[in-house]
Amino acid sequence: MAAIMDDPGLSKYVPAGCFILPVGEIEHIPLDLSLSGQLQSWKFFARRHDDLPAPARLPVKIQESLLSLPSLQPFLGLWNHRYIQMSFTHVSDSDSIGRIRVYILPQDVNRSSVSARSEVTKLISHLISRLEYSPACWNGEKGFTHQGSPHPAKCDAELSNDDTSLLSMFNNVPSPDPHPESEPNLDTRDGMECLLADQPDGLTTKLYPYQRRSAALMFQREENPGRIIDPRFQSALDQEGSPWYYDSVTGTVLRDPRYYDGVRGGILAEEMGTGKTLICLALILCTKGEHTRVPEPFVAETLPRTQKASLMDMAAAAVNKYSVPWKAYFDRREAQRGEYFRYCIDALTAPENRALYKVRNTFVEPRRSNRTTPNIVPPKEVYLSYATLVIVPNNLVKQWQNEISKHTSGLNVLVLVEKQPIPPVTALLNYDLILFSESRFEYIQKERSNGEGPALDVYCPLEYIRFKRCIIDEGHKLGNNGRSWKNDVMRVLDRLEIAARWVVTGTPSRGLYGVEEQSSSAKSRKTTKGTTPSSLRQEREDLQRIGNIAAKYLKVRPWANTKDEVGDSLADWNVYVMHPVQHAKGHNRKDCLRTALNSLIIRHRLSDVSTLLPPVEEKIVVLDGSYQDKLSLNLFSMMIIFNSVQSQRTDMDYFFHEKQRKSLTQLVRNLRQACFFGGVFYSADDIARSLETAEDFLKKKAIPISKEDEDLLHEAISFGRLAVKNRLKDASNRFHAMPLYIDNFPGNSGKSWSLDDQAIDGQPVCTDAGMVHALQKFLNPCIDAPTSLQLMIESGRLDQQGIAERSQALTAAMEASGQATALAGNTSLGEDHHSKPKSGSLEKAISSLSVGDQGNNEPAEGHVRIAQPLADTKIISTVSAKLSYLIDSIVKYQSEEQIIVFYDNDNIAYYLAGVLEILQIQHLIYARAGLSANRRAQYVATFTHNPKFRVLLMDISQAAFGLDMRSASRIYFISPVLNPQVEAQAIGRARRISQQKPVSVETLVLRNSIEEVIVNRRKQMTHAEHNKVKSILDDRLIYQWILNAKIIPMSEEEDGVAQTAMLETPQFVFGRGFGRELHPDEGLVTGSPENKKDTDAAAPRNSIGRIPFKANRAIKRPRSPSSATGESGDNVNGDETQEKPSKRRARVAFAI
Repeated sequence: MAAIMDDPGLSKYVPAGCFILPVGEIEHIPLDLSLSGQLQSWKFFARRHDDLPAPARLPVKIQESLLSLPSLQPFLGLWNHRYIQMSFTHVSDSDSIGRIRVYILPQDVNRSSVSARSEVTKLISHLISRLEYSPACWNGEKGFTHQGSPHPAKCDAELSNDDTSLLSMFNNVPSPDPHPESEPNLDTRDGMECLLADQPDGLTTKLYPYQRRSAALMFQREENPGRIIDPRFQSALDQEGSPWYYDSVTGTVLRDPRYYDGVRGGILAEEMGTGKTLICLALILCTKGEHTRVPEPFVAETLPRTQKASLMDMAAAAVNKYSVPWKAYFDRREAQRGEYFRYCIDALTAPENRALYKVRNTFVEPRRSNRTTPNIVPPKEVYLSYATLVIVPNNLVKQWQNEISKHTSGLNVLVLVEKQPIPPVTALLNYDLILFSESRFEYIQKERSNGEGPALDVYCPLEYIRFKRCIIDEGHKLGNNGRSWKNDVMRVLDRLEIAARWVVTGTPSRGLYGVEEQSSSAKSRKTTKGTTPSSLRQEREDLQRIGNIAAKYLKVRPWANTKDEVGDSLADWNVYVMHPVQHAKGHNRKDCLRTALNSLIIRHRLSDVSTLLPPVEEKIVVLDGSYQDKLSLNLFSMMIIFNSVQSQRTDMDYFFHEKQRKSLTQLVRNLRQACFFGGVFYSADDIARSLETAEDFLKKKAIPISKEDEDLLHEAISFGRLAVKNRLKDASNRFHAMPLYIDNFPGNSGKSWSLDDQAIDGQPVCTDAGMVHALQKFLNPCIDAPTSLQLMIESGRLDQQGIAERSQALTAAMEASGQATALAGNTSLGEDHHSKPKSGSLEKAISSLSVGDQGNNEPAEGHVRIAQPLADTKIISTVSAKLSYLIDSIVKYQSEEQIIVFYDNDNIAYYLAGVLEILQIQHLIYARAGLSANRRAQYVATFTHNPKFRVLLMDISQAAFGLDMRSASRIYFISPVLNPQVEAQAIGRARRISQQKPVSVETLVLRNSIEEVIVNRRKQMTHAEHNKVKSILDDRLIYQWILNAKIIPMSEEEDGVAQTAMLETPQFVFGRGFGRELHPDEGLVTGSPENKKDTDAAAPRNSIGRIPFKANRAIKRPRSPSSATGESGDNVNGDETQEKPSKRRARVAFAI
């Protein structure tokens, strides 16, 4: 049933698909004609001036009837203006009376006679969505299978799955597989082979095969990015099997593909800990000394000469203008033969022979005037350079310096931090790598700030250099906010000339990490289209971030197109890739998204690299709380019950009232802290007032309550009577301290040093870490002098000192306390305040031990003999089950393994640090606030390179910034982390490709607490739900658990040791080095970790001590340590290592 005409004009059209005329429209067609035999072949719709033979024309009356059909009316204008051609045949079956073939005129054919107005392309888009594309239908067959979209070309067959999530696409980006043999450019081929063979000159570390592949692909994308088909167009086959291209969003149809130049750069998104920094360094070394080329349409030139140049100068200028890699050639000759061509190098580096190009602002025309001379803006002269610009977060500057020193030699590196001046252009041209801290780079823009006025014109040398590449470490932050918004880093980069742009991050967006996993319960909540609403919302944020990175930084076309450009159209990333639920105009073009991801992202699939990463053993450790732990948790439940019942769950004073969100957040934060230690919350007076109010409420019965609420109140009151008289709880609150028990106190003088002012001969003494530390310092002179010690005891000096220390600690605690605001039922949120240090800070009160002496599992007997009254003094228990477990575990493993302890509450960190201090276990605290970027970098370098430091306490919020702590192999999470991505980032600090040991991870959970609920919920939540939850209060089930708090059954227990958690191994209090005071910086690695002179291995360091803080915040704020001077302008590497011969051909010959 083929067409009986051979119209030359029809060959220009795309035979796309068919309209099916339903039976319901039969009344519009004359019955006698519709059944006539003359319509059994295809007849064309003919316009007035169409040159068609009569046999090929559709009868006029039938044509008029067909054109009046409702299904064809919207497209009548397209046919009248020749954008489409149609033919009709009668095919009778149960559902239809005929079919109309539709031929679409591509916009890249007959451009002179066919224009593409926006209203036309919109109609074509609508038309494409309405057609039937089944070949059987096109051929007039009955019983065909429906096909609602054009048949995809073979290469696009895998792109047609609309149910694939963004996370799945990210995890299935093809692993790098570079093929240098297919590269036509010899220099590019040589560079790729050099990287694949692990032979870049100056690289002192052997690359893993996957690192070589990634570096080689990065090099190829820089040197020869190739061309890509406009991702807005879908490739399809027409009814004759010929390719055509259509944009379903705009309705544009093309016969031939539209190409864009590939992006020079992309996103290096290898897994955490797989050596992304090393991959970047290998790439930099591979192109060391190779100048950038002049971008089109500019032309390379040199500065005008004032006198005639020598032949050498002219040759040098020509070499530089054509970006010939002369430096690699001369370096190789010097390394292989010891030949140094000084005069040639001097000529090539002379300013007058440097290559440059001139940039003019073509969009600004000088103002014309008959009276004044036009103000012509001179062009900007941009010099060609081989330098790489690297921008990193402030806390990673030191780590990059360390990696450069460790893995490379011969790189000329400039480091700029804080507000250090940028050298002039002539100096910058000599560097291979310019390393900026993020804040220093942002300061370039801040210097131009002029309030709300126009930006100041401040000279910046960077604007006059064309850089080889720009690498932004942890660059996922570039995708934040809307497309039109740019941060200071982006504004500066927009003014720079950069050949290739890279973002380095393991997670380009929050929702993109790891392997897509989903619990069965989460899968059951999916919608009919296979995606949960919450996952669509999270995916929307991820898509926006990736689109921002692609358009604003990487300048990927067509997403970076602007309205000022002629000959192209704007492309809205959100419209193409987002689901209609995510964006009102979204088209959910998964093919477009997949093409973009595959062209931008370089990463190996997890299955390709997981075997190279160390194994991780993760386990949840559920601990039975001590009596004091249960008491603390029940106090919060008691307050919630009192508040809920007496406020009738409606008043403004209700904890859960919408206007009390801030108070509720603080309450939950305190509740989570109480899972570690909560004895400081609620004084005996607080409890008594709440009890009295609740009892009066029940007695008066002024407000009717349910039987259930009455039972809750009785239960809570019964517990309150038990808690208000607990002596150990009261001591914890009065001293704002975590009690621990000491056995065999020296001289039986424990009462003077106790928190409860009680001590029975031979019985353990209740004290705290601060008092024990003061005791250690006081008895330090008597460690090996038993006679002096005995005299001190008998004279009462030990007792007097204890009374003074206790009085001072109590006074400091009272001064730090604040009056908490009470809500309904005289209930408060709870406050935790830490007493001020008695002398200086803990930074100055840390002892020095050798590795073998840490932990004090047994009395030290080295070069001194511990006096007998001190030798048997031990810590036997603490009030916290978690603290006791951590002490046992850290002491057990710290001699063989370095340990990271992640915490989410500063108070918890300081309680643990206080005990580590008295046990002489050297540690650092990587806190969220109070540390400069330089000090943070020193802590990381110290922990990694100084084996004396065994424990790092790190705020969990600081664990996702690219830090390398591969020296640690044991990790503890003091509290469970709800979001698995945050936990994975934290584990990634130690689970790195260079890790030599398996990584052990333990998460501590207190039984019958909110932590058990968090662990259970985490198993059930989807990735999208995890990313949606900013606080545990955002999760409905956790919120309900807090809302419906219950009292844990408790029986009366004798005050004292019985209410604490015993240590498995009691820890000796006195040993070598106890009580010594050192300078805070002793032991810190303050320079290059390779330089052992900068490391005092014998000196310990505690980053943040017990510090005063605002009483109304319930959080301890560390003092800001003194900032060290940043490094700048130094060659990170010396020339100690002899350069190896270059394995890469320079592709240039010189006459010698």
